[in-house]
Amino acid sequence: MDEKRKLLIDAATKIFSKKGYFSTSVQEIAEQCSMSKASLYKVFSSKEELFIEVFEYHQNMMFQKAFRYSTDESLSPRELLLKQLSTQIEDFIERKDFILMQLKDVPLSENSDFRLLMQRMRFRITQWQKECLLQAYGNHINLYCWDLTITLQGLIKEFLSILANKNEKVNVQAISTYIVDRLDSIVNDLLTTRPNPLLTEERILHFLNLTNSSSISKTDEIDNQFLIIEDYISSYHNEETKNNLTSSLNLLKDEVKAQKPRSFLIDVLLHYFEKEEGLTQITTKLRSLITELYTGGNGWNT
Repeated sequence: MDEKRKLLIDAATKIFSKKGYFSTSVQEIAEQCSMSKASLYKVFSSKEELFIEVFEYHQNMMFQKAFRYSTDESLSPRELLLKQLSTQIEDFIERKDFILMQLKDVPLSENSDFRLLMQRMRFRITQWQKECLLQAYGNHINLYCWDLTITLQGLIKEFLSILANKNEKVNVQAISTYIVDRLDSIVNDLLTTRPNPLLTEERILHFLNLTNSSSISKTDEIDNQFLIIEDYISSYHNEETKNNLTSSLNLLKDEVKAQKPRSFLIDVLLHYFEKEEGLTQITTKLRSLITELYTGGNGWNT
C-alpha cells in the first residue's frame, strides 16, 4: 500500500471513530493529511469508498496478525487457538471506538454497498472462527462447528462489552484462556452426549443474508493466503528480492481476479512462490484454492 493511501486510511479511522460517519467531512480528512480535497479524490472517489476501505483494511490487518501464528509449527493446536483469539480481542480493544461507531453510525439502510460490506465482513470473521475451531479440535467437531462458532462469538462479545466498557486495562490472556477453557468443556460434552446440532450452514447463511458460501469463502480464503505471503515478504531484508516477490504477488492477485484469468500465467507465478522455502506449504494451499474456485465456476482460460 502506498504511503498516501495509508495516510488517508489512518486519518479517516481517527476522525470516523471520533465523529462518526455522517459528521465527518472529506475536507477534514484531507486537512488532517495536509492535502487538498481534490488530491484525496484522486485516491478515493468518495467518502463512501474511503469508509469501505477503512473497514476492509483493519479487518485484513487483524487477519494478517493472526495468520502469523498459523505457520508457527512450535504451537500446539490449543496454543494456536489461544493466540488467534488473543489477536481478535486485542484488535477489538485497539479499535474499540471505531468498532462501536460501526454499530450505531453506519448507513446500512441507505447504501447497499455498506450493507453488502458488513455482510461479507461478518461472514469472513465467522468463517475464520470456524476454521480456527476446526484446527484446534479436529474434524470430529464438524457436526457442531457452527454451534461452537456462534458460542465463541457470544462469549467474546459479552465479555468484551462488559470488560472493555471502561478505559481500564484488559487482561487479554486471561480472557482468552477462560474462553478456551469453556470451549474445551463444551466440546467434550458435545462429543460425549452427541445431541443434535442446532445450527447448520444453511441457517447461518440465511441469518447473514447470504445464499451461497462457496464462492465467497473461497475468495476470502485466497485473500487470506495472499495476506500470509505479504507478511512473509515484508520480513525480507534484501530489497531486490522483496521487490521481485511483491511485484510477482501483485501480478498474481490481478490475474486471479481478472474476468478471464490465464491459467498458464497463474501456474508460472505459483511455481515461483513454491520455490521459496518458507512459502511452499502456503502456496500449495493457495494453488488448491484457486483451482477449486475456477474449476467450480467457469473453468480456466488459456
